[in-house]
Amino acid sequence: MKKIAWTVIVGLTLAGMYASQSSATGVVFPLSVTPTLSFQQETNFYVVKVDPFVIPGASTVITAVSGTKVFLGDRPTRTLYLASVVKKTLTLIRTIKVPDPTQPYAKNNALLDMITSGEHLYLAVADGADSTFVCGGARIYDYKISRLDAKPILLFKSTPCGHGDLFYDARLAIKGSTLYIAGGNSIVDNVTGIFPLTTSIDYAPGEKFPATNYYGSVTAIDLNTKKISPMAVGLRHLGGLLWDASRKVLWESDNGPRGGDELNIILKGKNYGWPNVTLGRPYDQLVAPANGVKINTNGKYQASIYGWTPSISPSTIRKVPTTGEFSKYWAGDLIVGSLKGNQLRRLRISPTNTVLYDEPIPVGDRIRTLDFLADGRLLLGTDTGRIMIVSDSGVSGTGRYPKDPTPPELNPSTSATPSTSATASPSAS
Repeated sequence: MKKIAWTVIVGLTLAGMYASQSSATGVVFPLSVTPTLSFQQETNFYVVKVDPFVIPGASTVITAVSGTKVFLGDRPTRTLYLASVVKKTLTLIRTIKVPDPTQPYAKNNALLDMITSGEHLYLAVADGADSTFVCGGARIYDYKISRLDAKPILLFKSTPCGHGDLFYDARLAIKGSTLYIAGGNSIVDNVTGIFPLTTSIDYAPGEKFPATNYYGSVTAIDLNTKKISPMAVGLRHLGGLLWDASRKVLWESDNGPRGGDELNIILKGKNYGWPNVTLGRPYDQLVAPANGVKINTNGKYQASIYGWTPSISPSTIRKVPTTGEFSKYWAGDLIVGSLKGNQLRRLRISPTNTVLYDEPIPVGDRIRTLDFLADGRLLLGTDTGRIMIVSDSGVSGTGRYPKDPTPPELNPSTSATPSTSATASPSAS
């Protein structure tokens, strides 16, 4: 069977076409970016080519795709670009105005996630609040793609208000006229699961966990009526969210503490356990505090479909299209980004929605988001200010994947006095 290798490009050259300039970024538009120094990565069915492109001034890039239009965002600076990708050239066309945060200098201000549907771009942002005089939290803005200069509609505000040093994160998914948002539970202790945080300025010890449409939960938004409905609770730190139309499943990836990363199917009314239970453990403790999270168990809560220990820090989930670049061998598989190990994970799903196997695919960077371009190539957003485009190199693999490791006693660099009688011939297989 043919194998495909991945090529990863780690450099670029810039060719700017001087037309207009963004005062915020200093970029002259349109700006064409081309990659260099590609390399290939073998997988079990493809040798893939990965072409990285550096986004000027960016540090953590998120992505969304609508036909031939590509949207790129730099999380910490809240800079949003409209771009295009034609063959091996990325062109930054312009910036898109993002509404100003409630407190311009709050350190938690960020872009969180974005997704497109038809003529709409839905953008989730964090508005930090360093004081109690303003209301901090997650917001969703609705842009009309054909009118990107128009002021976007504020579609959603998280409740309750958050203040102080809270880590906001959110993931979006869409099913027809229903938009889902899943939020991380940053108002409980990230390690022990104890509520409230010792640093909390919103809650005192002994208070109950508040009613919320965001923290540790999945919420459904009816885009026609704007009605907001709770879906599920018990999540820790969101990685990815995806409505799988053919399987009629809402997938969610969740980051555990040390170990205990999860792949969940979100069901209405279910509790997924955090901060009461985890399949992992506190980072630096074998035993959690008596009043904290119970470790290494799902307990009575909704069980995950699959898990990762050691942690891979799963991020965005996307499904391989049935047409395009990777449809021959990967169609219908889930691709999960990973912030740990600089890799993707390819999950083959059974007819009963279990994981048949999980293939790691090294790509040399922390993957924050991923999407499929119109031609089926993979678009990756990274934590180093780059995007990567992954394609089929058309190269055949070695026939052995991964390569068998050389035993230490046969490796000249680790064996000072190898025995000639025990040393295998280089041609032996």
